[in-house]
Amino acid sequence: MRAQSAIALLVIMSVRLWPAHAADNAAVGRSYTLQVNDVARRVVLAELVKHPERIHRMSMKCTIQLDKQGHPQNVKVVSNTHNRWAEDTARRALAAAKFPPLPKGLIQQSSTDKASFDYQLDLGEPR
Repeated sequence: MRAQSAIALLVIMSVRLWPAHAADNAAVGRSYTLQVNDVARRVVLAELVKHPERIHRMSMKCTIQLDKQGHPQNVKVVSNTHNRWAEDTARRALAAAKFPPLPKGLIQQSSTDKASFDYQLDLGEPR
């Protein structure tokens, strides 16, 4: 009888703790995504502003896959205006960027050591 009570207690405790654990992982995921987006924005803009005459109003969608060390792989960039120079420049900048390593909680939660991120960059006319 004691063993059944102990097992029941463990099951109840794990059920109660699961939402808190899931919420913590979600917060870690949001925080990491913000870090990735910040790095992506900084490295792409740093390269694009070197040639302001080539920057026109456009939107670029960047897709990056990161391994557990934060190394970018499978970097894809597409602009709504099909500005090949801007796409290639952004792709090279993202491929060479140093991203933070994936948090261990995300790796454990997803059961993989890679994560994909989409980033949208909207550019106005240079000033």
